[in-house]
Amino acid sequence: MSSTTILLVEDSATNRYFIEQFILELGYRCVSAKNGLEAVEYCRNQAPDLILMDVIMPEMDGLQATTELRKLFGEHWVPIIFLTSLNELESVVVGLKAGGDDYLAKPVSFDLLSAKIHVFLRIAEMQNQINQDAIRLEKYYEENEFEQQLALELIERLIRQRTSRPDYIWQYLSPAAGFNGDLIIICQPPGGGEHIMLADCTGHGLTAAISALPAIDCFHEMTESGCGMDAIARGVNQKLHKLLPGGRFVAAALITTDPSGSEVRVWNGGVPCVLLFNDKGEVEARCKSAHPPLGVLPADAFDDDMQTISWQAGQTLVVSSDGITEAKDGRGAMFGLAGVEAAVKAGWPDRIGDSVLAAAKAHMLGGVASDDVSLLVIRHLGPDSSA
Repeated sequence: MSSTTILLVEDSATNRYFIEQFILELGYRCVSAKNGLEAVEYCRNQAPDLILMDVIMPEMDGLQATTELRKLFGEHWVPIIFLTSLNELESVVVGLKAGGDDYLAKPVSFDLLSAKIHVFLRIAEMQNQINQDAIRLEKYYEENEFEQQLALELIERLIRQRTSRPDYIWQYLSPAAGFNGDLIIICQPPGGGEHIMLADCTGHGLTAAISALPAIDCFHEMTESGCGMDAIARGVNQKLHKLLPGGRFVAAALITTDPSGSEVRVWNGGVPCVLLFNDKGEVEARCKSAHPPLGVLPADAFDDDMQTISWQAGQTLVVSSDGITEAKDGRGAMFGLAGVEAAVKAGWPDRIGDSVLAAAKAHMLGGVASDDVSLLVIRHLGPDSSA
């Protein structure tokens, strides 16, 4: 006999006997109750798989019982089929509104009863499967949220420990998802000056953030060891090339300022905006991307050549990821380098970063950024420098 249980609620002993025998012949387990009160008491301890409910019964009728059972079952759905005579159809309408699912007219057609039992049990099985899937999905979501929060905290701690921010450097980072695939690392080499990396990892979210971890460690450790930026670029590229899966890479601008403050050297692999502005807020030099992103080329094909730029008092270097330059308006037009240049001019000299962010946001007409956003504003080293 099947473990499927059908609760038959019927005050007529004769009807109860014949319907019960038929249910048993179908291979199901049958539990009987003589009125709604007995049905509710039975269901307080266990839920049947289906209920056949008479409408007119003593002590508690089928309509009252159905209302009570729906409260008792809560979100767990048990199909309830009313057994009713033709002159009780008006009550059935009320019963369906109270939580019933269908009805059968008396005298009961056993062929129709068999069909309805099979249909509703199949629906109930699918509903229970959906509920179980929903529970599993909610549990997975909660576990995933916890794991992502833990990963985010670890990544943020690592970045905070491995970077500093002098007063003359202004920076902004904003993720498109919970994790930022962009990163900014600022380290002081033993000989003075600054080593700076703005990196944009493939995609965004957790996978992009994880791709950044090898770059953070390698950049920091090689800086502490006194390596030059050309060697650091080569070292980071080699590490990422070995570790990252195919199709994953890190666009990056690696910048070094010398201790004397007379020049800046830039290695640009895939960063769209590296602009040097003079003391009037006009573009003095453009450091275009001259290399593939880090992690693309093997060591023997990598080019560590860097662009050297004169670095004078009053000048400012502005660096951003494509989250800003590729921000689109409603027609799909990008903010672009022209947008950055105009915003720098508008915010010159004290509100450069805020001006660029505000202009990019206005360009998107209130839309949400589709990519991670990173922005660096580096003023020439000086006692009164601020971005």
